Amino acid sequence: MWAAESAAGDVALMRVPLASFSDGSEVVESSDYRKLPKPLGSTFQNRFIGDYLLYGTGSGWGKPDSMVQSKLFAVGWAGGELNQIALTHGVDRIEQMGSNAVVIGTDGVDLHFTAIRLDESPSIADSYIRKEASQGELRSHGFFYKPDGPDSGTLGLPISVPARAGYHHLFESSAAIMFLRNDGLHFEEAGELAARSDRAVDDACRASCVDWYGNARPLFFGGRVLALLGYEIVEGTVDDGRMRELRRVSYAPHRLEITRRYNITRGLASSDLLGPRASRPQVSAKRENELELLPKDCAPSARLRAGRPRSQQIT
Repeated sequence: MWAAESAAGDVALMRVPLASFSDGSEVVESSDYRKLPKPLGSTFQNRFIGDYLLYGTGSGWGKPDSMVQSKLFAVGWAGGELNQIALTHGVDRIEQMGSNAVVIGTDGVDLHFTAIRLDESPSIADSYIRKEASQGELRSHGFFYKPDGPDSGTLGLPISVPARAGYHHLFESSAAIMFLRNDGLHFEEAGELAARSDRAVDDACRASCVDWYGNARPLFFGGRVLALLGYEIVEGTVDDGRMRELRRVSYAPHRLEITRRYNITRGLASSDLLGPRASRPQVSAKRENELELLPKDCAPSARLRAGRPRSQQIT
């Protein structure tokens, strides 16, 4: 299944009339193919936007490459001219932004966002560089663009800080969701909503799983801005052009903790596993990292606090 992450062979554009589609027995004629230039590299990216087919190559799942001579190819799919646009970074993602496009890729160290104006002669309109960062999500559609006018809107993308090889997204979560404002193909940084990785708990892919489908993406819903970051959903708002965190909620499972229970009558200590299978009549959770024995098990004054030395557990 990993073969789909790289491409080989020549590049061509096939165009056929809808009436030619049938039961699959027809053969596409060689005249229906338009041969196109082949870019250097094997991590091929392509996207149809408006009247154009855009394509190029980048770093993909490998180590960020310094692609100082990268090219974006813009082809009029209806038979128009072929345009080659020189970039200072690779082509790792091509996304639609209104009637235009944004190309995202690394130069080996920094993450670049390049706005492409798709008029009669496609060209670079603006660019933004996020220092020492890389994309945090490659397999699922982590990018999202929310338009608020014909030529304006907000885009969001999961990022990793510092830059890392693409394959690390298989087992490492994104550090933040980055937001950029687009005003007439001019980029302004709006800010980031960051993850709190210290609160994450590995639950073997029960509540959240970066392994198969990714676990980070921006969400624009009913006028609200949300960021899914592993086990957390973070809500933000834009004040004076800057993103500000409003609140966050975590659905991470509680950590399993082991404490010691002292038997008053026998003077023996035993261990209890605090979790889904804990003996509920015997143990009750008062708050995080604080546990109390019920009166039926010991004297009302006997209390344990997780993490204290044994000499301090009984009060």
